[in-house]
Amino acid sequence: MSRFLRNAAAAALAVAAVGAIASAANAQSYNRLVVFGDSLSDNGNLYAASGGTTPTSPPYYQGRFSNGPVFTELLGFNAGRYALGAPVTGSINYAFGGARTDSSAFPPGMRNQLLAYTGAGGTFGPNDLVSVLGGANNIFQQIQAFSALPPGNPALLNPQGFVAPAATSAAADVNFIVNSVAGAGAGTILVTNLPRLGITPQFNQGPGAAAGPLADFAGTTFNTALLNGLMTTAAARPGTNIIMMDLYKISDPLAANPGRFGLTNARDACFNGVTVCANPDGYLYWDGVHPTAAGHRLIAALADDYLYYGDQGAQSTVQGETAFRQREDLLDMASESLAGREAWEPGGRITFSAIADTVDTDRRGVVAESEATGWGGRVGIDYTMASNIRFGFAGAFRTAEVDAGAMNFDVETYAIDAFAGWRSGDMFVNVAAGGSIDQYDDITRATSLAPIVHTGHTDGGSVGARVQGGMWFDMGGIALSPRVAVGMVSTDVNGYTEQGLAAQYQYQDRTVQGASAEITLRAEGGDERMNFFAEGGYRDSFADSSDDVRVGIAGNPAQVLHREFADPFGGSFLAVVGVEAEMGPGTMSIGYRGRFGDSADSHMGGINYTIKLQ
Repeated sequence: MSRFLRNAAAAALAVAAVGAIASAANAQSYNRLVVFGDSLSDNGNLYAASGGTTPTSPPYYQGRFSNGPVFTELLGFNAGRYALGAPVTGSINYAFGGARTDSSAFPPGMRNQLLAYTGAGGTFGPNDLVSVLGGANNIFQQIQAFSALPPGNPALLNPQGFVAPAATSAAADVNFIVNSVAGAGAGTILVTNLPRLGITPQFNQGPGAAAGPLADFAGTTFNTALLNGLMTTAAARPGTNIIMMDLYKISDPLAANPGRFGLTNARDACFNGVTVCANPDGYLYWDGVHPTAAGHRLIAALADDYLYYGDQGAQSTVQGETAFRQREDLLDMASESLAGREAWEPGGRITFSAIADTVDTDRRGVVAESEATGWGGRVGIDYTMASNIRFGFAGAFRTAEVDAGAMNFDVETYAIDAFAGWRSGDMFVNVAAGGSIDQYDDITRATSLAPIVHTGHTDGGSVGARVQGGMWFDMGGIALSPRVAVGMVSTDVNGYTEQGLAAQYQYQDRTVQGASAEITLRAEGGDERMNFFAEGGYRDSFADSSDDVRVGIAGNPAQVLHREFADPFGGSFLAVVGVEAEMGPGTMSIGYRGRFGDSADSHMGGINYTIKLQ
């Protein structure tokens, strides 16, 4: 239930973010927006060019083919209208309602839109975002031409063969535009495929229903050709990030369960050409083919999930960092069993431990703050060969539940450590080394398209070693021990692909690796029945060779983007306190270990019970 509530809260935050997508845009540095397309992207160009006659406004909203702003207006940029002479140096929209993908004169086809832009001196830069969406009008007109064929025409026997060339030609036009824009230096191109056309009001009811299957065939033909072409273009244009937004994938889930997306009707048109429905925000479709303002908000949210995958996917850095810290903790515990002042008596011991911990990490750029809460158990066996040599082994299980902004997950760790210590008078040295198997389960990410939550799971492993040395000074009832230590930990997280309906992030293999050094001062006091200990110091990383977080989108021409993250703690102050007392046949100790860093704090409490082996 707690995980459900966290996901619900994260989804609610994503809903709020739809109205403020511009803030996310700042994180990935899109300086301006250039739009080529048809009525789904037109912010009033056809309306201005037709003298305010098309579309009729009202009931259409200020020249848009909807009852509100279209999705390109919700991406955080104020794009001027080409038809009103907007300058090409800023954000600008060239899309026209009714536009084909080709070089049609009016409405200007998308090839002509690009020519008009470059002919006016328009250029493309590395921080530009270019939106390209079209192809439906080519298909609609071809289906209309098919329906007008006279009886007996041989083409009537092969409707798919009649419409397929129009669909593949439209896809070729879009790919030509994308290749041209990429070749001219655009940094990012968002290319949108076609939704499932056969379930729009134009084709799901009335006279058009008979053509619904043909519309679906044409749309999927276009989408397949588009994706194949974009993959080829992306390989040839590595300097441009070509992202394909998949509207088709979300079409059926929207139609099947509109209530999940805050809608009441995903089948009928709100505006039937004469009257407007009572609740436009409950409808997905404004007319036969165009979304309502609510529908455009959903498309914009989906676009957000695609456009900022590098930043949003960077949240996964917390996965490897959690396992890294757990491996550090287990090495610290191994050292702790060898660090006390008490004399080493020959023979063996077995120690049972229960631990609980919390870790709070601050926001770091695009990575949201996180909180991890966990618990675990440990069993250690050690043996003292002589008064100056002790060695042992320990097995541990740890689990943590991590809440990291839009991403949540559980990590379970199965670990084994070996440790050994040596003493000579008041001097000592100990070493610990071990490894862990890490399981990342119940991974969820609240996407920008609330309430869609993606899921995943993966695994990995961690290894590490730690060396500590110091000496003891008796100070009249209190023993003091200055000490130094160095440690190294390497954590591997295997790559995985999310499952879900929005942009399916594909996380690459990652290694979190670093070495640290610390200096501490420990104090111990008490008597034979009970004693206490306290330790304070400072730890900092002196070497970090962690991989960048690398995220792509599955089945998409989008590039794998990199985000760099170093040790999330930074320099850390260490604090350890505890008490140990005889209890029954053994000894019980209760302790606390805290770590207070530049960017994160951790708190661990533990209870140990040690029994001497006969």
